[in-house]
Amino acid sequence: MTLVVCFQGKDGFVLAADSRGTIGDPRGLTAIRDTHVKLFQLSKYVGIVSYGAAELAAQLIEEIRKQLDPGDIYIDLILNKTREVLRGRYQDWFKVFPIGERPGVGFILGGYNEDKTMKTYYLSSGVDFAPQLATNVAMGGIPQYATYLVHRLFNPEMCRKHLIPLAVYVISETATQDPKVGGPIRVAEISMENGYIELEQSEIQKVMAHNEEQNKKLREFFFRG
Repeated sequence: MTLVVCFQGKDGFVLAADSRGTIGDPRGLTAIRDTHVKLFQLSKYVGIVSYGAAELAAQLIEEIRKQLDPGDIYIDLILNKTREVLRGRYQDWFKVFPIGERPGVGFILGGYNEDKTMKTYYLSSGVDFAPQLATNVAMGGIPQYATYLVHRLFNPEMCRKHLIPLAVYVISETATQDPKVGGPIRVAEISMENGYIELEQSEIQKVMAHNEEQNKKLREFFFRG
């Protein structure tokens, strides 16, 4: 399984994903591989994260990239082309299977339109990739723990510099509770000024270290007095 997030804040987006893939019955012990890439750039102003069947999702994103022209940089145009590719490939590859029996895969797109409006969309195989518009927060995979944390901590007035540690935090905390989430975390931010920028692993490690310092202070708080 996995956990991927897309946060829409005051000055842009933050997208993040773990890298864990599991094989076997999810109700029991599974084989683990922490090498999956689930965060991708589609254009200067659009990023995408995937959840579900990781290898299939990665192949579908490659198919999407082949269909995008250099001028396709804004999210609503990319959304339409992305849905066309996803539905077309699914109909081609899995036409002998009913929709409910096809491999489950989902995507979250976040980005800007030319008029600087910000949009976040879900596209899921379970509903034939019908676009679902999200507000501020979108998560896929195993979001139960993250949903609680986001309800407690997220504020739409947050800037990207605040959303980056929050995105890392909800993934790393979920990984402490559910072994189907884990591995290196990848993070990207998108702004109208600078476009899509993916963080280096060294930057993410610094964010994780800072988060742990804050966790330590919280634990110490309950020992005072």
